[in-house]
Amino acid sequence: MRKPVRMFVSSFVVAFAALGISVSAATAAGPDHSKASGFTATFPAGTVCAFTATWDVKETNANQLVFPVDANGDQLVRTAGHAITVVTNFDTGEWITLSGGVRQDLIFRADGTIDVWINGTVLAAAGVPDLGGPSMWWFRGHLHDVLDATFTRTAHSFTGNATDICAALS
Repeated sequence: MRKPVRMFVSSFVVAFAALGISVSAATAAGPDHSKASGFTATFPAGTVCAFTATWDVKETNANQLVFPVDANGDQLVRTAGHAITVVTNFDTGEWITLSGGVRQDLIFRADGTIDVWINGTVLAAAGVPDLGGPSMWWFRGHLHDVLDATFTRTAHSFTGNATDICAALS
């Protein structure tokens, strides 16, 4: 039997590896524009929480802009909009519904690192090798992370409010 635990606050989802973001090497003058679509991501027990957790991005109203690579080899991928996401603890059946908006800038650097700048709300998971991992947080504010070429978080700064989702669903 599923027991709901509901939080209705602002949100959008970032799951760097799960998104499968493709970076275009196009050199056209303007950015490529597309709609962001929903997805489901599963995190086995021990990878971000002590339990198996899933993100089910049920509805999105977000746009993605993939800008051309600039002269120094960097490329910006911007996502802005709104999403409704359900995070579930498979062990207990409890879930949390999160919804709201975000502006997320991913800057893919020529050296292989990635700068992540987020204003608004975001559900973020850090795996075992990540700085601050394993963990899953609901951030509301301003976030800046640096990832290496394998999407491993090597630096993290945040101002605002944060909720530990693993603890909320335990």
